[in-house]
Amino acid sequence: MKTYGIVGKNISYSLSPCMHNAAFKMLGMDAEYKIFDIPENKLDDFFSRLRKGEISGCNVTIPYKEKALDYIDKPDNMVKAVGALNTVVNKNGVLEGHNTDFEGFINALTGSAEGDLNFEPGGRSVFVFGAGGAAKTVVFSLLKWSPKAVKKIAITDIDINKAKRLANFVEKQDHSTLITVVGDREQYNDFISKSDLLVNATPCGMKADDPPLFDYRYIHERLFVFDLVYARNTPLVKETRLRGAKAINGLNMLLDQAAEAFECYWVESAEHHDKILTAMKKALIENIKLIGL
Repeated sequence: MKTYGIVGKNISYSLSPCMHNAAFKMLGMDAEYKIFDIPENKLDDFFSRLRKGEISGCNVTIPYKEKALDYIDKPDNMVKAVGALNTVVNKNGVLEGHNTDFEGFINALTGSAEGDLNFEPGGRSVFVFGAGGAAKTVVFSLLKWSPKAVKKIAITDIDINKAKRLANFVEKQDHSTLITVVGDREQYNDFISKSDLLVNATPCGMKADDPPLFDYRYIHERLFVFDLVYARNTPLVKETRLRGAKAINGLNMLLDQAAEAFECYWVESAEHHDKILTAMKKALIENIKLIGL
């Protein structure tokens, strides 16, 4: 039996196993998908096992989407551009790095299905909370892979130097979009009032007692909100909807990126894409009901 899984820290909430295991079962594959919840000092051992073939492939989540770059041999073009990955596959001892988050993000952002935001990013202004691997994917998706690039992006992070590094990284590759770092919380109101889209690319909201990212009174009716947290409807999502604005969580993004990652593991499964997506969605919905999302 082949072993796959998701590696991260404090990720017992992950819904990835239910989706991938449902797809394995549907295709009759002798494989299992597990949670590898490990501290950073155990990453060497984990990727050693992956290289040896004890683990055939993995998804990577918070907080290792950038750190995992140290262990791969062959990054795809998206990984090279963004500097973050979410999928690693062992191909005959060579560790390939992929980023399927951008497809999941763009599909959920611009799509019109239930759970999508149906937002047109072209020429719009965006405020991104976070500057880690997930935020990098969001920013580069908005700049290069959306139907049309956004006009302005503001970035903030609890570690303002991290936000500055992301902004500098982006500016070196793109000169058509204005990138601003917001370091003062007192400026949030002004930037949110001028934004069309707000993206939470931080873990904030995963726990019920997490402090809010900002004062929710700043939310206006014209604002679209995309919270990448998928394990629950966060206070940000709930408060946005209460104020008459549209908000989604990260569930559809999770589903789309999972299906794309599955096809990185099993290239031949691409011909069964629709069946895989259906099986994953069914399992996801069933598990969401169990946790009361």
